[in-house]
Amino acid sequence: MIVTDATNVLRILGDVDRFLVRFLDPVLHDMGLAREHWQVLRLLDGGRGHPMGEIARSLQLPSATATRLVDLLVTNMFAYRRSDPLDRRRVLVQLSDTGSERLRRIEEALRGSTSAGLTGLSADERKRLVELFDRFLEASASGDEQASKVSIRSQAPTSSGARD
Repeated sequence: MIVTDATNVLRILGDVDRFLVRFLDPVLHDMGLAREHWQVLRLLDGGRGHPMGEIARSLQLPSATATRLVDLLVTNMFAYRRSDPLDRRRVLVQLSDTGSERLRRIEEALRGSTSAGLTGLSADERKRLVELFDRFLEASASGDEQASKVSIRSQAPTSSGARD
């Protein structure tokens, strides 16, 4: 019988992280990037610019760390900064053509690299795995929003002005 409690889910996620270290990190290292750089490139791949705050929130990183990641991408000409046409005070980070090409090369290398790690799964099982991970991520994001609302409510001043 498979145990499906939270502890088992966390163990599996730890195993998935080790899978990434084994298959993703070497590909990125060969291209002079870390996993976080790849995550920023993927985020920027939508064709529109993203403000630094959004990048930091999406990757759940401190703003200074996100800035350093973007600085390296800009230095390597994988991304560039531009003014937001709707608000000149705001700066957007955009994927460059060079960054787009680098992302395609990474993804191509990853397809070959991760295929070896997924050889025991059929095409249908791989598809199902992706669907389940997507559902898991959606549910956890929804849980994050709910936890945030609860946290905000618990910190709201009471009628006496004291906090809970």
